[in-house]
Amino acid sequence: MDTVSYASSFLKMIFALSIVLGLLFGVMYFVKRFMQQVAPASDNHALINIISSRYLGPKSSIILVEVMDQVIVVGISNQQMTTLACIDNPSAIAAIKAKRLQTPAMNSPVDKIAKYISSLNLSSGRQKDKFSK
Repeated sequence: MDTVSYASSFLKMIFALSIVLGLLFGVMYFVKRFMQQVAPASDNHALINIISSRYLGPKSSIILVEVMDQVIVVGISNQQMTTLACIDNPSAIAAIKAKRLQTPAMNSPVDKIAKYISSLNLSSGRQKDKFSK
């Protein structure tokens, strides 16, 4: 009779734990999703637009910022922001904007997951080739 009591208590505990963990992961997912949407967006009618950004390392990145009719390259570190270059040439600015329009935006989580899965498939294929030789 004691084993049935232990089994039911164990199942209740596992069920309660799964509910708590599910809620925790659900809240984390929605918080991350809404926090990403609050990030600065590129609005064609705004005076200042972030064209592109590149992560370089811990707490450092480079961004391209469009202000009026020029593009400014800004280096960002933990302590400061530094202007690296100013691009005033209209043909260079047009080329940057054209390149930006050509690159597909991966904003949706489905796109990110698909890219991750395809990279896993590619890396597993490379490992199979190494083992088959």
